Amino acid sequence: MNMANLDNVQAEQQQELLTQQQRLSAQQMLVVSLLQLSTQEMEDRVRTEILENPALEEGSDDESPIDDVADDSGDDDITDELEGDSMGTTADTDMEFDDDNDNSSDYQTGRETSPREEIPIDAGISFFDLLKEQLGEQPLTDQQQAIGLFLIGSLDDDGWLRKSIHEIVEVLAFKADIDTTADEVEGVLHVIQQFDPAGVGARNLQECLLLQLDRKDGQQVAMARRILTECFDDFAAKRWDRIPEVLGISKEEADAALAELTRLNPHPGSSLSEMVGKGMQQLVPDFVMDSEGDEAVPVLNNGGLPTLRVSSEFREMLAAQSKNGTPAQREAARFLQQKIDSAQGFIQAVRQREQTLNAVMRAIVKIQKDFFQTGDEEALKPMILQDVEAASGYDISTISRVSNTKYIQTRFGIFPLKYFFSNKRVKVGGEDSETYINLNDVLKELKTLIDGEDKSNPLTDDKLAALLNEKGFNVARRTVAKYREALSIPIAKMRRR
Repeated sequence: MNMANLDNVQAEQQQELLTQQQRLSAQQMLVVSLLQLSTQEMEDRVRTEILENPALEEGSDDESPIDDVADDSGDDDITDELEGDSMGTTADTDMEFDDDNDNSSDYQTGRETSPREEIPIDAGISFFDLLKEQLGEQPLTDQQQAIGLFLIGSLDDDGWLRKSIHEIVEVLAFKADIDTTADEVEGVLHVIQQFDPAGVGARNLQECLLLQLDRKDGQQVAMARRILTECFDDFAAKRWDRIPEVLGISKEEADAALAELTRLNPHPGSSLSEMVGKGMQQLVPDFVMDSEGDEAVPVLNNGGLPTLRVSSEFREMLAAQSKNGTPAQREAARFLQQKIDSAQGFIQAVRQREQTLNAVMRAIVKIQKDFFQTGDEEALKPMILQDVEAASGYDISTISRVSNTKYIQTRFGIFPLKYFFSNKRVKVGGEDSETYINLNDVLKELKTLIDGEDKSNPLTDDKLAALLNEKGFNVARRTVAKYREALSIPIAKMRRR
């Protein structure tokens, strides 16, 4: 074999090995899916599994509890070769997976803890906050930002603007001391109409649907746009049989375009509007902080999770059917074995989920020990996924799945786990820089500058950015505007006395 052929063989072998590493078993995928669930969702998932699999049942109080899991969880890591995570990237996929189901029927989910905690809390971002966040990212002047905030605050729960532009100009002048024009307000409104969800900021149904179509393309979309612009009255009145004749198209073309229109959302704010002023919900924290002496210890809040075991009746039925050799009995034995294997796999996945959650949470508490002892936000350390990876032994994607939807209750309040991550660590000096600073330091310095400014000539965001840069905080004007809003500090013109 010559050297060229040898290279080809090696390349093929390497490609085959890479493809093999990227596969996840059904058991691994089950664990990955369970990791993403909150406490409430996990309880629902367990109840559903019990209903769907007769071989899985709740254990009794005298059953042996689940074995304590070891702190070293590296060998049981679940890596992500599925879809990307919002907080992290994937790591190597050749780690061993603990798939030992021989004794999994002896394990129980849930520990003998106090009843689960339920805390009323504002558990989501409001529609107003979502739009305000997008507004802060736009290259607008201070006045345009103020106009944008007023427009966002004027939207109703459907995401529509019911006030006229003329009325808004008058209110801005009278109540906010902002001297503006209809053209300027209209321009800011057009910026807001590009925000998510599509259709927000519309002044009527026609505009709302057209804004959504502007983000689509294709022949059916073009025909749908013609229906809205040339036959809107017929469309709104559902006189759809007249549309083909008016536009000179076939019924099939009209039906396809109408189907496109009916998939649009005439109330783009409805999915989030229920959270505006109604954010108080019963939130079940996934962890509750406890203490052992001077140490803060996170406890998994799974008191509402039932204990699980494989049905002894199913095992006896399987043993009985396996002794016989008729086709029907062999088929029954296969069915029973399948259900038992599924129950064992589910119990094992729940056990591994518990182990992973505990290990990741302990690592977070270890890194943020000062905060959990004092509750002082300034005690938070800059922390990213890689920091928890090093402390826990788990892969970044696993940590991301654990952190994205989980909450912890402390004596200082209840916090999403994402609160402790990179939103407190800011990169400065450009994309190529490896320098990070604590966001709290930036906010503290920004507040100090504004508190000490001359109120007859308050500092603009441009000036604040320049001063922060002089102090070593390399941030842009847009970033300053976003941080200022986070501190609930108005624009310079509204701070003038």
